[in-house]
Amino acid sequence: MQQTNPMNESIQDRIDRLQTGGIIDMHFDLPMDLYQKRQRRDVLEIEFFSEFEAGNVSVVGAAIYIEDRYLPEAGLRVALDQIARLYAETTASERFVICKNYREIQAARETGKIAFLITMEGIEPLGTDLNQLRVFYELGVRAIGLTHARTNLAGHGGVFAASGSPAQGLTPFGREVVRDCEALGVIIDLAHINPAGFNEILSITTKPPIVSHTNVRRYYDIERNINDGQIRMIGERHGVIGVNSILVSPREEESTLDKYVDHIEHIANLIGIDSVAIGFDFFEFIYRQWPESRQKELAAKFTTPHFIPDLTNHSHAGNLTRRLIERGFSDADIEKILRGNWLRILKELL
Repeated sequence: MQQTNPMNESIQDRIDRLQTGGIIDMHFDLPMDLYQKRQRRDVLEIEFFSEFEAGNVSVVGAAIYIEDRYLPEAGLRVALDQIARLYAETTASERFVICKNYREIQAARETGKIAFLITMEGIEPLGTDLNQLRVFYELGVRAIGLTHARTNLAGHGGVFAASGSPAQGLTPFGREVVRDCEALGVIIDLAHINPAGFNEILSITTKPPIVSHTNVRRYYDIERNINDGQIRMIGERHGVIGVNSILVSPREEESTLDKYVDHIEHIANLIGIDSVAIGFDFFEFIYRQWPESRQKELAAKFTTPHFIPDLTNHSHAGNLTRRLIERGFSDADIEKILRGNWLRILKELL
C-alpha cells in the first residue's frame, strides 16, 4: 500500500485514518471478568463498549483463563461458564458478535460490529479428555495456548525468571492436543510455554505459528518472554507475534509507551514488519479490583505487573498509533501492526 500523508494532514487526522480499519488485539482476559460479574447484565455495553469504540477496536481475542483456585475440580465448569457469559452478553447487544472463521470476522468488520474470537489460555478445562477439545471447538474456541505459567497435563509454562522451568517439553497428552488442534483448525498459541515446549510445538506443527501476547527477552529477561532465536523461528514460519503491554520492563520507570514500541521495533528488525502485531493483555482493570492480599499473592507467584500509564485499556490505542507515527513507522507498516498481520493469519488459518 502506498503511503498517504498529505502535508496539511494533522497527526490526529492521520491517527484517525490509520485506525479506521480497526485494531486487532489477540489477547484480552474478558471472559474471566464477565464470569466474576455473572450476576450482572450488560457488562459489555456498560463497562467495555466505550473503550473499544474510542480505540477503534474491531477484533478481540477473548481468552478463557482458569485461576488456580478453581482447579482441578471446577476447571471445566468455569470455562464453560465464561463462554456462556460471553454468549449471553453478545446476544444481548447489537454491537458485538462471536466469530468462528475469517468470513464471519470480515462480515463483522464490514458492519461495524466488534468481533470476539474465543481463545483458551491453558488446557486445564480439557482435563484428560481430548473429546472436550471438539466440544470447545464447536463452542467457538479457535486458538489455544497449552499453558499459562504453571505446569499442567500438556506441558510446562515459562517461569517469570531468566531460567528455572523444567527441561522437558510437551507431555504425550500435550502432543496429542497439538496434533488435534491442527486437524480441527484451532490455532496453536505459543504464549507462556517453556523453551523446550516452544521448540517441540514448532517441530510438530506445519502451519504459521502465533504468540498472541509476549515481550522480548532483550528488554525483560524472563522465560515467559521470547528470545531472539525464538523470534526468528516464528519469522521463518511466517507467523505473528503480538506485543504485550505488561512485561515491557522489570523496572516501573521503564514501563513506558516508548519501551513498548521498542519491543515492536526489535521484532520488526529481526524478522520483518509482517510478523509483529498487538496482544495488549490489558489487565489493570482486573488487578485493581483485587484486594491487596491477592495482589501480593500475584507478585509472589509471578511478578509485580507494571502498567504503562498511557496504555492501560483499549481507549488508549490511539496513543500507540501516535507513538508509532512519531517513531517513523510508515502508514503501511502501522496498518500491518494494528490489524493487517493478524488478518493475514486469521485468513490463512480460519
